[in-house]
Amino acid sequence: MFRKWYALAVQPRKESYVQKQLASARYENVCPRYAKVVRHARRTTKVLVPLFPGYVFVSLENARNDWREVNYTRGAIGLIKSNGFPQALDEDFVDEFILGQNPKGSAKFRSKLNLGDRVVAVGGLFDSLNGEVIDFRGSERVTILMNALNRKIETDLPRDSVVRAA
Repeated sequence: MFRKWYALAVQPRKESYVQKQLASARYENVCPRYAKVVRHARRTTKVLVPLFPGYVFVSLENARNDWREVNYTRGAIGLIKSNGFPQALDEDFVDEFILGQNPKGSAKFRSKLNLGDRVVAVGGLFDSLNGEVIDFRGSERVTILMNALNRKIETDLPRDSVVRAA
């Protein structure tokens, strides 16, 4: 039978805990993450944080029968539903964020970018800033023109830390 992916809302900062609970019950699940730079007390470290905080994605073969067990997992709030039944995720979303992960569990941002595309930086110093693609520096870096500090600045970012803006 064909497996579909569903979004499970979880309690704040309980993504890893819920993942362990689901894995012990033999449900395939993922929580895409990205590397974020955290500064505290003059120390800078990189940590993996959820790309979609508060959600774990779970694969179910028969959603009509299995969803109740998943719904009542410790630390879970519940599956995202429509008309009382779990709503399956779009296949493009699954391919991009769930199946397109690095072996370490971090999301790969490799969407096709073109000159002039509007983009958003993910993680690092420029986290959540919008910009426009103005140049490519090889296959691993992209030059972005963005508004920061009330002026336009040009910066080179790793291609994996940039996603196309919605």
